[in-house]
Amino acid sequence: MFLQLLSSRPALGAVLALASALGTATPALADGPTGGLRDEPGALMAQAFDYAYPLVAMGRLRAASLGAGTEAAPNPAWQHRRELADPARREVTTPNVDTLYSLLWLDLRQGPVALSLPDMAGRYHSLAFIDMVGNNFAMLGRRLNGTRASQHVLVGPDWPGPMPAAARVIRAPSNDVLVLARILVDGPQDLPAVHALQDQLGAQPLAAAPRPPVWDAAPPLGPTPQAFVDLANRMLERNPPPAYEQALLGRLAAVGLCGAACAWDRLSPTLQAQWTQSLPTLLAGLKTTAFSSGRTVNGWRYGQANLGQFGTDYRYRASTALSGLLALEPVESVYPSTGVDAQGLALSGAHRYRLRLPAGGLPVNAFWSLSMYEVEPDGRLFFSANALRRYAIGDRTPGLQVAADGAVDLIIQHEAPATAEQARNWLPAPRGDFRLVLRAYEPRAALLDGQITLPAVERLD
Repeated sequence: MFLQLLSSRPALGAVLALASALGTATPALADGPTGGLRDEPGALMAQAFDYAYPLVAMGRLRAASLGAGTEAAPNPAWQHRRELADPARREVTTPNVDTLYSLLWLDLRQGPVALSLPDMAGRYHSLAFIDMVGNNFAMLGRRLNGTRASQHVLVGPDWPGPMPAAARVIRAPSNDVLVLARILVDGPQDLPAVHALQDQLGAQPLAAAPRPPVWDAAPPLGPTPQAFVDLANRMLERNPPPAYEQALLGRLAAVGLCGAACAWDRLSPTLQAQWTQSLPTLLAGLKTTAFSSGRTVNGWRYGQANLGQFGTDYRYRASTALSGLLALEPVESVYPSTGVDAQGLALSGAHRYRLRLPAGGLPVNAFWSLSMYEVEPDGRLFFSANALRRYAIGDRTPGLQVAADGAVDLIIQHEAPATAEQARNWLPAPRGDFRLVLRAYEPRAALLDGQITLPAVERLD
């Protein structure tokens, strides 16, 4: 996904859909704020790459949403995705049909911003407040706040002015902030109701400060090592690291990561050559890590407990920026995925399968859904066209058949099942290889701590 972002500015729909991508687990990198750094230039550069990668990914998303100009920023405005994904939508890997997305990019140098949420009338929703390295530093939504209308004030790290009386204040660790709203949608017939809720999301500046430019200088968006280094430093300059990372950045400055003072043109020819030589290898290594590691149970791969709140685990933070940028914390949603059956063989539409969910279903307070993706040659995942136009199945699927003992047998195959009862629980598969992703929103403790895990996918033929 990051290679795509390096090569072009994605459409707004792609930016919004990134939130549905998987979060993947990678081995912990750091034991403390310095990340266990060694002084060898190669090791320092690898650490600098891991630290910088999310900054570049978020910078490119910001440019895709707001443009790359230096004109004065407009008033904060929500950007809404209005349509459900289908097989024709191929802007970004692993879309979903559970929620619509709304994005709000803020520059808090201009002062606090008041946010207003409408009455959601019991509907699942969440607002993730994301900094420029991908951490969810705050959350609002049904799980934490209920669904009544509410007002909040978001404040930057350096704002000295007074706050409105009785305001519920969220203090951001950085001036650049992305607010990502997810609102549950129950199929095409539910879209008008969700659109009405999106239109009631509010954002209003509270200060009369002059509008800062969108970018102080046009951001470098090309696929070159120079663009990577310069955009990382540009984002770092806009959003200084927390105090506990000062020693880390002091060491990474030796390989060109420290903010404005480390712009590409200020690096030595030797260091420029090292970045040029190393970046393709570092990118390839991160891709391998992101898509091949993680805790696996019964063939299902789960993310780490620190997804979305990475601390000093810079390798996992970079891995997630590649494979699941904007992922929620596990306490809000978990995303196990699998591409194999109980024998470890690749899932394929040439065979028939069953996934038996035990009596009582999955322990969630919101909802769960199982999505079907065909696997492209480059590894990307997209919905597969089928006669039912069913790309996911879950606890909200009309007519879902529950067995007498309370279990749910999900039928996964390319051809239509033999009986009407099985067809109710049928998730159509493509002819070739496929991958399954389960999304569980507001998971209960038993799912979060691993007491309950998904069973293996059974091959029936």
